[in-house]
Amino acid sequence: MNKKTALGAAVALAVVAYGGATWYLGQRAQVSYQEALEEVRKVLGAETVVSQDYQKGFFTSQAKVVLQWTPPASADASEPAPQPLRVVVNSAVRHGPLAGGTLAAAVVESRFALEGLDAKAGTLLAKAQAPTLTTVHGLTGSHNMKLIVPAGELGDEEVTMRWQEMKTEFSVSGDRTQVKGNFQWPELAFSGVKKASDEEEAQGEAPSRFAMSFKGMNGDFESQIIDDLWMMAPGKGSIRFAQVDASNTPQGGTASTLLALKDLLGTTTIERSGKLLSMASSLKGKGLVGPVDFESIGFEEKFERIDADVVKTLQVAMVESYRKDGLKAMASEEDSGKLFGLLADNAQRLAAALPAYSMKFVATLGGQQGEVSYGGEITRAPSAEEVTQAGWGPVLLKNATFHADVRLPKAWLPQLAKAAGQEEFKSEDVDGMIGMAQAAGYVRQEGDNLTSSLKMEGGQAKLNGRVMDLPNFMR
Repeated sequence: MNKKTALGAAVALAVVAYGGATWYLGQRAQVSYQEALEEVRKVLGAETVVSQDYQKGFFTSQAKVVLQWTPPASADASEPAPQPLRVVVNSAVRHGPLAGGTLAAAVVESRFALEGLDAKAGTLLAKAQAPTLTTVHGLTGSHNMKLIVPAGELGDEEVTMRWQEMKTEFSVSGDRTQVKGNFQWPELAFSGVKKASDEEEAQGEAPSRFAMSFKGMNGDFESQIIDDLWMMAPGKGSIRFAQVDASNTPQGGTASTLLALKDLLGTTTIERSGKLLSMASSLKGKGLVGPVDFESIGFEEKFERIDADVVKTLQVAMVESYRKDGLKAMASEEDSGKLFGLLADNAQRLAAALPAYSMKFVATLGGQQGEVSYGGEITRAPSAEEVTQAGWGPVLLKNATFHADVRLPKAWLPQLAKAAGQEEFKSEDVDGMIGMAQAAGYVRQEGDNLTSSLKMEGGQAKLNGRVMDLPNFMR
């Protein structure tokens, strides 16, 4: 065999091999698409998927699926029945192994469109473009996705929301146990007209416009994928805001600042130890709250020892309720009642884990730090007999601890009073207020700080160390 013949045979073999791989991966892509639709049916309900079509080609395929939701009917019988809302997803599937120049089993580009909008909704969405989703299905079973929401706006003269392009990228591991990703959103803003009430109009107050914006948003996340534990799956995430602003502008007047925060960083971590979950969240930044310019401001929140099986039970019930009644479940008092009933049925299991909750707000002003904190935890799991005899309220008071603590620098008081509209706030007024609060036992003075501490334990309450009488219903 000469070199030309050998080369030709090699090229032919490569073409046949590539064609065979493309055909095989095209088959896999179609199977994966059908499997994904089945997952959608399981979560959203079979009736949500009203139609589907898959036109398979050799190098590319075209897929279309139509999802439909019917909004809850109005309580006013005179209003017409709501029209079903349809989301049409058109997907172009390019088969591997070199799908669109990428080494992958398939690359899917999906575009979304809304149908069934009335004239008003169509006008509201006239300046909004549909998002696009690009999914790269790896040869090893992994998935990489990119969601892009083009810049746009929606609304009318009363309420408006506008945004710059938002991009989210995330990936799912081949064994479908891990997901991680990130997002960037340069700006999101909305505004709305606050109409004056009849009483406010009588007093001469005009309508005002509230506006809020978030700039320089970006974040990242990673989480485990666990069936029926999507709401509190172990993982971590962070979000950053370059600036958050909020203002209120009276008609014909000057805008007043409600918020002007910058360099905000938020974090959330969810951990699991055996059957117990814990979640810790924080947010820190600096800037204006009203007219007060804080050097730092933030909060820390913790949930500890939460029974994972109870969380699963509630989430399964939520999904089943949605699967059965769709959007109606979100507005149904009956479905809400079932969830609360389910929570009550599992209260004993929740209490047995000895859960705890805490929240702390911290701020720095003029170089001095103040804080407010509160929380509680169950220290002993009550028996079913105790709960039956006395009820959850009294039983928890005897088997749990609660606390609320405040530490406020005295130097803050004039600025806070001014922010509340009391322009003339003299030092003697401050001393008089503090004296009365101290005499009543509400506060203590510790150096340059005012403090107050409320603790409840074993059915007894203490304010700054002094025993308080509890109301009869709390005994």
